[in-house]
Amino acid sequence: RKISRSVNNGFMNRSVGKMSTVLENTIRITFVDREGNRATVPARVGKTLLETAQLHKVDLEGPCGGGGGFPDVQRTAAWNETTYGEGPNCFICHVQIPSTFNHLLPRMTDHEIDGLKRSWEEEYSRTSRLACQITLEKKHEGLVVFVPDAPPVDMM
Repeated sequence: RKISRSVNNGFMNRSVGKMSTVLENTIRITFVDREGNRATVPARVGKTLLETAQLHKVDLEGPCGGGGGFPDVQRTAAWNETTYGEGPNCFICHVQIPSTFNHLLPRMTDHEIDGLKRSWEEEYSRTSRLACQITLEKKHEGLVVFVPDAPPVDMM
């Protein structure tokens, strides 16, 4: 006869699930500046690319911090819900992510595309993204992020 045990967690007898560790929620991201200097840093799953860059002193500004939430949320391949959030409003945290990572990134909203095109003009490319709009997940392990020059001071 087999006897099973459970752990008393102070409330009731329950089986305790495995808790995740910091290591399990940490990935590595590589930032490359305009001169080609590379910095591979640890990044916490659930943080944005902008938060990670600022934590590690990467020269990337983001005064609006991503605005007031996402204006659109992609619910399924066919359904894009407008959530009426403000979304980003400064478009300063421009980064470029190689197209080989496109399948790992969230879909860009029209608001993000228009703002990047208006703010960055000739520096905008199909690899342009806003760092505040990319929330890191385990699948982003090894992501490479190029940080271009900041816009002119009179734009801020």
